[in-house]
Amino acid sequence: MFRQLFETSEASRFHAVDGKPRFEPGKAEEPDFELTLPPGAVHDICGKAPAEVGDLGVLFLRHIFANEPEQKILVKVHSGLIKLTMRGWFRVVIAGCPKVITWLAHAGLKGPSAVASALSRLRKG
Repeated sequence: MFRQLFETSEASRFHAVDGKPRFEPGKAEEPDFELTLPPGAVHDICGKAPAEVGDLGVLFLRHIFANEPEQKILVKVHSGLIKLTMRGWFRVVIAGCPKVITWLAHAGLKGPSAVASALSRLRKG
């Protein structure tokens, strides 16, 4: 389903319906962020067996911080830290603990100020 959505749709959105995550074709009306996934990232993400939230989070982060253009997920953040928190995105990070937080620390993002700084850079595109 995930692979088919990315291979057949120009844009897709991720949101919750009745508290459950959904991927659907089409662009979000007011996205918190936008991701552009190159074919290499889609292949890697879709080729993995179902995993824990933390494993998937680390896989996305590896592609966000990748140096190779065919692997690098481009991120454009539209919402600030408070809005992201209020919309539940940090609960996703917490659900991936400790794997995501450990990976972020290894990448040099230690503490709230480092995360806020990284978000600020991503907002600039």
